[in-house]
Amino acid sequence: MTLKEMLKTTTIDSVLDELLISYPECIADKHHYKSVLEFIDQTPTTIIDDFIIMVTLIDPSEEEAYEEDIDEEAYLSIAGYSEKENLHFALGFSRWEEWANAKLIIQEDLEIKKEELLAMCLYEMTFYGFNQDEIANELKDLEKGIMMH
Repeated sequence: MTLKEMLKTTTIDSVLDELLISYPECIADKHHYKSVLEFIDQTPTTIIDDFIIMVTLIDPSEEEAYEEDIDEEAYLSIAGYSEKENLHFALGFSRWEEWANAKLIIQEDLEIKKEELLAMCLYEMTFYGFNQDEIANELKDLEKGIMMH
């Protein structure tokens, strides 16, 4: 299933409600988030085979070097994975058309409401802003900074 397909099984308002429960600081930008959800809904369906979106639970207590009261609690991870390159990557700089159409792989034993998952993806995909051109420019600036060092 893709984000676009999952969004068709619920309402934009339900996703926005879940977003504000999980991220109350987003209230001032609610209209921007709604616009992005509408963009996902209206994005043409295409096959994205460059990467998939992986949703997993990361539990630091299962790590060998875990220290109670120091390491954080379990958390959800939403990351891209390129099968061609065998590479995990952050999705904040990915195009929204890719987000909308990439296949979602959700950890088997993970219990999460689809609205909560959609809200988390929405938050991640807009982490660097609500304008894709500005996000792309930020990535270019970041890459230039890395190349200079």
